[in-house]
Amino acid sequence: MSLFPHHEFKYYFFGLRTGVSNLLDNGMRLGAKKTVGKITQPINAYSRFPEYYWFETAIRNHRGRTPALQSLKILDVGSPKMLGLYLAAETKAEIMLTDISEINVDEYQTMWGALRENAKGKASFSLQDARSLKFSDAEFDVVYSMSVIEHIEGPEGDSLAVHELLRVLKPGGLLILSVPFGADYVEQERIGFAGAARKTGDSKTYFFQRIYDPNAFQKRILDHAAGLDQITLTTVSRRNQWLARGFGSLGESARGVLGFVNPLLSAAINRSSNGVKSSFEGKYGQFHSARDVYGDLILTGLKK
Repeated sequence: MSLFPHHEFKYYFFGLRTGVSNLLDNGMRLGAKKTVGKITQPINAYSRFPEYYWFETAIRNHRGRTPALQSLKILDVGSPKMLGLYLAAETKAEIMLTDISEINVDEYQTMWGALRENAKGKASFSLQDARSLKFSDAEFDVVYSMSVIEHIEGPEGDSLAVHELLRVLKPGGLLILSVPFGADYVEQERIGFAGAARKTGDSKTYFFQRIYDPNAFQKRILDHAAGLDQITLTTVSRRNQWLARGFGSLGESARGVLGFVNPLLSAAINRSSNGVKSSFEGKYGQFHSARDVYGDLILTGLKK
């Protein structure tokens, strides 16, 4: 087995290059803290690397199956934007990056300006709600959403999003999504933070995210993806969990300064396997904590 099975340093160094390019081109336009943070923590969590790897692998394989397409038209629904920037910079693709947060859209649109001149593809940006996308039916060759739909509020927020992702995907097109995964289904809350995008500035508890078990994933995701064919599922589990919990206990600022260790943590902690495997140990509860440990479940499929 490779020491870095998810190609961690490829994504890390792209993020680092993007952060430096942003500083050189835009100065402190994003603010000092964010500008420096894009360099010290270019990939925001060790858990992201398997998702980057499997999403990119699925997209590259799909491109190989459709050689007649000169340029894939790709929709990113709310994902961490560094993957979209990577795809737009390194592949011949037209990528629409969306988010429900205006701050995230503006921030990465600014960063894209530092990459655009030497990029192989194109990127554009749009403010969108995954429950009601403002795109035509069957508009995109690839639609992906990385660790997003678990944060969508409402009793059926995640299920509505799955319908929308499929609606805007062309027949034969590729869908990729990932969600947190473990042995037990939990709808987590977090103090002073709503969803994944908005700090509330108060001490109330708000819905934060769902962590799925096999049954909840079937009912809330797969049952609403009946229009998919050739589905594959990949479980990302965590080992050496004391490392994950220890790093999470350091605090947000310390984790940001030590962002360069994320590729190493990924290699030590993340393991991918085919199929649905929820038997691995995890530690999480009703209230979200940076010390939580759970896995991810990655779905790919082609629209019928």
